[in-house]
Amino acid sequence: MKKIRDIVLNVSLRTRMILSNIVVALIPFLIFSIVSGIVFLNHAQKTAEEHSVQMIHQVSNSMDVYVETIEKMVNYVQLEVRDTPFFNMRSDDAPGWRDETAYIRSILENVANSHREVAGILIASKEDLYVSTGMSRISRDPFENEQWYREAVENPEEIQLISVVTGRNIVTNRSYSIDDVFSLAKAVQNPDTGEVLGVILLDIRHDIIQSSINGITIGEEGFVFVIDEEDNMVYTPVNEIVYRVNPKWFRSAEPMSVQIGGGSYQIRSELSPYTGWRTVGVFSLDEVMSSVNTIVYILLACVIISLVLVVIVSFQLTRTLTNPIFKLKRLMRQAESGDLTVRFNGRNNDEIGELGQSFNHMIARIDDLIQMVYVEQKNKRTAEMKSLQEQIKPHFLYNTLDTISWMARDYEADDIVRLVDALTNMFRIGLSHGKDIISVKEEITHVSNYLYIQKIRYKDKLNYQIQVDESLYSIEVPKLILQPLVENAIYHGIKAKRGGGTIYITGEPVERNLLFTVRDDGAGMPQEKVDEINRRMSERSVLDEQKSFGLFYIRERIQLCYGEGYGVHVESTLGEGTRVTITLPLDQRPKKFDEE
Repeated sequence: MKKIRDIVLNVSLRTRMILSNIVVALIPFLIFSIVSGIVFLNHAQKTAEEHSVQMIHQVSNSMDVYVETIEKMVNYVQLEVRDTPFFNMRSDDAPGWRDETAYIRSILENVANSHREVAGILIASKEDLYVSTGMSRISRDPFENEQWYREAVENPEEIQLISVVTGRNIVTNRSYSIDDVFSLAKAVQNPDTGEVLGVILLDIRHDIIQSSINGITIGEEGFVFVIDEEDNMVYTPVNEIVYRVNPKWFRSAEPMSVQIGGGSYQIRSELSPYTGWRTVGVFSLDEVMSSVNTIVYILLACVIISLVLVVIVSFQLTRTLTNPIFKLKRLMRQAESGDLTVRFNGRNNDEIGELGQSFNHMIARIDDLIQMVYVEQKNKRTAEMKSLQEQIKPHFLYNTLDTISWMARDYEADDIVRLVDALTNMFRIGLSHGKDIISVKEEITHVSNYLYIQKIRYKDKLNYQIQVDESLYSIEVPKLILQPLVENAIYHGIKAKRGGGTIYITGEPVERNLLFTVRDDGAGMPQEKVDEINRRMSERSVLDEQKSFGLFYIRERIQLCYGEGYGVHVESTLGEGTRVTITLPLDQRPKKFDEE
C-alpha cells in the first residue's frame, strides 16, 4: 500500500488529478457493468443452447427425410429393373445385352438427371456384370469382394449407408471427388423367391447435407458436422476445430464444455435412429462472452465519453510528447519488417528529436551493411557457379562414356557398348555445341537412341517403329521436340497398360507442312482430358507442370521458332491409345532463340 501511495505522490499533479476523476467516475459504472454482464451472460448462454438444439434437430431430421426419399427412389429403380433379363445374363456377349443395358441405362440416366444430387448409379448383377451412369469399374475384380456389395446382400431388406467410399473397384466418370459423396446400396431381389439378383449402388453428393448445414447458424463461430456409426466423417464444413473434437465428448447424453485450440466450446449431438448417423453441434462459449464484452465495451464507451471533458485539456498537452513517440514506434516496426527506407522527420530538437536522428543514422548504417553483405554474397555465388561450370565440361562426359565403351569392348559386352554408344549420341545431339536447331536426321537419331535405351530397360514391354521419309533428313528443326512426346507415350501410355505396347513415329510432308506423329497403343485418355489439354495448348497459359510440361515445352519452342500458327495437337481414346501431332512449316527456316 505504501508503494502505491509513493508512486501516486511521485507522478505529476496533472496525472494525479486525471486519475482521481477517472476513479470516482468509474466506480458506479463498474458495478453496473458487472451485474449487467452476469445477467446477460446467463441469458445469452441459455439462448445459444436452445438454438443449437433446434438447429441440430433440424439438420438430423432433414437428412432422415432426404435419405428416406433416396430409398424410395432406389425402390423405384429396383421395381423397374428386377424383372429384366439383365440379371440372368452371364456375359456381355449374351443375346439382347445391348438392348437390355440401354434400357436400364436410360432409367438410371432419367433418375440421375431428375435428381442433381445423384452423382452416379451402378447396378451389379450376381453374374458380376454391371450397368451404370456416371460410374465404371476399374478392374475385373468381382463385385462380390466389395464391402458395399456384401453388406447389401447380407441385409437385402435394408438400405446400406456408406459414408467412406474410398478403396472401391469403381471410378467416377463425372467431375466429382469420392470425398464429396456418400453412397447408398440396396439388394435387388426376386419378388417371388427372395433371391438376391444384384445390388444397386448410388453415389450421392453432399449437397443436401451441405445446404442443410449452411442454412443454419450457431453464432458466428459455431458449426455442425455429421459422422457415421464408426465416427467416420460424413460431412463437415471447412473448419480447423472439427478435427480436434474427441468422439467421447459428443457421445455423452449431456452437453459438454471443452477447451479446443485455446477456445471454449460446448458440444452436443443427436443420433438418428433411421440412418445411424450422428449430428454434432459445436458453438463457441467465447462468442457468448464476446456478446457480454460488447455490452461492457458500450458501458466503457459511456465512461470514456463522460471523462472526455476531464482529460481533454491534459490530452492536448500530452500529444506533443506522445505523437512523436508513436511515430518513431511505427517507423521501427516498418524497419523490422524489412523497409529500411523509413526516416524520422522531427520538428523539435528535444530529447525525442535527438532519439529520432539517432534512429536515422542507425537505419542508414544497417542499410549500408546489408548492401555490402549482398554484394559480397552475390560475388561469392557467382564465383562458385563459374567454378562449378568449369568442372562440368561436356568433353569430360564424352571422355568418361568413351572410356566405359572401350572397357566394355575389352570384355566383349556388346550390349553395354551399344547402350553406352546410344547414350553418348544422345549427349552429343542434346548438347549440339550449344545449337538450338538441328537436322531431322539428328532428331530421329536422338529419339532412336532414347528408344533403344528404354527398350533395354523395358524389354518386351516396349516396341517401337520409326518411319520418316529420308528426303526430310536435311530439313532443320528445333532440337529435342520428339523425345518428350516419346517419354510421355512410355510413362503415361505403354507403362499404364497391361501387357506390351508399341510406339509409332512417323514424319511426312503434307501440303506445305511437315507433320511428325508420335502414336502409342497404350492406356489412352478420356475425351474430356484431351479437350482440356488441346484448349490449353491453344492459349497463352502455362499447363500443369506435372502432367503437361513436356507438351508445353515443345509448343513454346515451336512457336518461338515459327510463330503461333504451328504447334502440337493431341488425340486419344481411352483404352486404345494416344496420338500427338507436331505441325511445322516446310518452307520456313526456324528462327534461333537468340535472334531478335
